[in-house]
Amino acid sequence: MTPLIDMAMLLIVFFVLVSQIGATDLVPMKLPKPSPSAASSPGREPRCVVNALSDGSGRVRAWRFAGAEHAPDAAGLAALGEAITQALRAQPSVEVHLRADADLRYADIAPAIEMVGRAATRANPGTPARLRVAVQPEPRS
Repeated sequence: MTPLIDMAMLLIVFFVLVSQIGATDLVPMKLPKPSPSAASSPGREPRCVVNALSDGSGRVRAWRFAGAEHAPDAAGLAALGEAITQALRAQPSVEVHLRADADLRYADIAPAIEMVGRAATRANPGTPARLRVAVQPEPRS
């Protein structure tokens, strides 16, 4: 039988490691605020996060996925699509969350949205893509 202090230590180590894994997906950015809030908070379902990094002038500087940055050109989008395809093949029920700065134009993130759909089709034909766009929720009164 394991002493209680050993179990407590194992739990502490586990939660420290899990919290560090989740922090790698967060990139500081100003998320858009929806006007009529139809947003829902993400649950605990499996997800992978694509961050659209802004260059400060309203253009995408890079795409970050699973700790790797991809250029905003066609080759970078293709590499990003392949990485997402591999993630969806490994875990078909995963949701893809797209986080983008509020100053980015829709025209700049639309290719990534289309690419997620193509990656989902390549990974699991017949299964619809599960994509959520992250927004900043309105403060509750």
